[in-house]
Amino acid sequence: MPVVTLLSDFIDGTSMVLSEDTDAPNLNSYMVRAPGQLWAGMQQRRLARNLTRRRRGPGTLYYAPTETAQASVIAYLQSDTGSSDEKHKQRAMQAHGVEIAPHVGEALERKALFSGQQRNLSPQARAQGFG
Repeated sequence: MPVVTLLSDFIDGTSMVLSEDTDAPNLNSYMVRAPGQLWAGMQQRRLARNLTRRRRGPGTLYYAPTETAQASVIAYLQSDTGSSDEKHKQRAMQAHGVEIAPHVGEALERKALFSGQQRNLSPQARAQGFG
């Protein structure tokens, strides 16, 4: 069964990933049928943990059509940011047919997407992988 995963980076330097099974045949169908569903769940979890709910910019949606593709998404998300391993795992995702798209919510996130600018993180908040 296909799985959709939402990755979001927040202004406090934290990241959060949520996934859900879907019967949508592709990412576009999922985005049309269930806009904001994962984002709402992420917001609820962050609110419950007293974490900021403002993102640095758009999140990223990954649509994995098979279990093997989903395993490649998980491996990619657990790799160190900017490493050669990350690049290798990104190519593996593409080879397994993972569809990737930006996920925008607020007007500020759309502006960040269109301008190509995200908020800078302080040195102590820079993420080094998600594993």
